[in-house]
Amino acid sequence: MSSEKIFKGNIKPQLTDEELVQFLQNGGPQRYFSLLADRHQDYVKRKCKGYVKSDEEAEDLTQEVFIKVFMQLNGFRAEAKFKTWLYTIVYHTCIDYLRKKKKSTHQVISDKLSSELEDVIEADEVDKESLLVALELLLEQITPEEKLLLLLKYKEKQSLDAITASMNISESAAKMRLLRAKEKINKLYEKQLKSN
Repeated sequence: MSSEKIFKGNIKPQLTDEELVQFLQNGGPQRYFSLLADRHQDYVKRKCKGYVKSDEEAEDLTQEVFIKVFMQLNGFRAEAKFKTWLYTIVYHTCIDYLRKKKKSTHQVISDKLSSELEDVIEADEVDKESLLVALELLLEQITPEEKLLLLLKYKEKQSLDAITASMNISESAAKMRLLRAKEKINKLYEKQLKSN
């Protein structure tokens, strides 16, 4: 970290997320964590809102995410982008919340998937929103790790290097797991089409 970014113990705002985390990991005052949280507050809330319906639940999950980030900050490795690491915490926090909230999630998802796919297939014009909902429902039927890989690669558009660093797996393992996850989604989709 360059000395001009720290002036008399104060951090200048142009510090990158990774530099700020490194500063905190090296014993910088914990009050600077709020800079990091402020930068990503809207992003985290928006991502949480994608998993839950109510603003109140999204706000609670956002707070829980930042508590986990604070507690696990020393686990961040500089090989990954901070935002990728943050997204994995958001994802796991939201999935854990949904699991606790509904133990019968798989049956509900399966029922929703059938009706959503019927609507998508029967529609004269397939609208993007319906397809995205159907895809989300398909993603709920694969393992959390497979879902995370696919979301990081295709939704968050993360590079393979960023994914391997944040998930602590080799490049070949990431490629193979991505391939298997895509194949599993395709099979689930084909199975759903045949059952209708």
